[in-house]
Amino acid sequence: MEPGIVYKKYLYCLLSLFVVLTLMSCGSSSSWKKPDRTYTIAVASYDISLISVDRPTHAKQLYGEQKIESVIQEGFLRSYFEDGMVGIEWRPTSDDIGVVIRNKTYDPLKVVWDEARFIDEKGVSHRLIHSGIGYEERYDFHPPTIIVPRGTLEDFIHPADYFRWEEYSRGSYKQQDYWVRSPFLPIQIKGTAEELRAKAEPFVGKTFQVILALQTDGVRNDYACTFKINKVDVTEKEQQPMKKSNEGKGSRRREF
Repeated sequence: MEPGIVYKKYLYCLLSLFVVLTLMSCGSSSSWKKPDRTYTIAVASYDISLISVDRPTHAKQLYGEQKIESVIQEGFLRSYFEDGMVGIEWRPTSDDIGVVIRNKTYDPLKVVWDEARFIDEKGVSHRLIHSGIGYEERYDFHPPTIIVPRGTLEDFIHPADYFRWEEYSRGSYKQQDYWVRSPFLPIQIKGTAEELRAKAEPFVGKTFQVILALQTDGVRNDYACTFKINKVDVTEKEQQPMKKSNEGKGSRRREF
């Protein structure tokens, strides 16, 4: 075979190899996806304590002196109230306000939910919901809860109109959209600690109230419990974006 022909075949092979490698490179680069970038999440944690409880004159006369104290338990601030009728442990957070009510009497104690209220830092009154009450029932009639003599109720309370619509998806599960309880204080943003601190710090020093309507022996006593926001701590962290599922959308109500 002539040297010229061999040389041409050699060049042809090199050119073919170059084309194949180029096509492979283009294919791999088009299918390669740049990983999603992390972003910053800022989270606020509030120090909230019970500072006073206003009771009707009848309750003061019948149930005597009241006692209020706040202690740190397991890293969280807990507030306690007690008189001759009830002992109440408060676990306030910006999401929900946990409450444990102990009936100290020998008669049933009724918590009248339809008369209970949350008064925000601006003085605006909000209806309350508690466990078992979802978004759809928030403005319906809420039956009273009866605490048996010397019994205890553990529950949470939340302003009835503090909800937000949320989309959620994880892994291979279908996306589900539903209403969730929203915080009554700024608690988290997609941004820096400085940005969230600017939103949260104006609440420090403010007060809000929870009015519990408690009925025993046919007499209702409204206990107006005032809380103070003592301080806020803000931290930030890096967050990986969640992968969204494209398998369709659904909807459901959040379980309580």
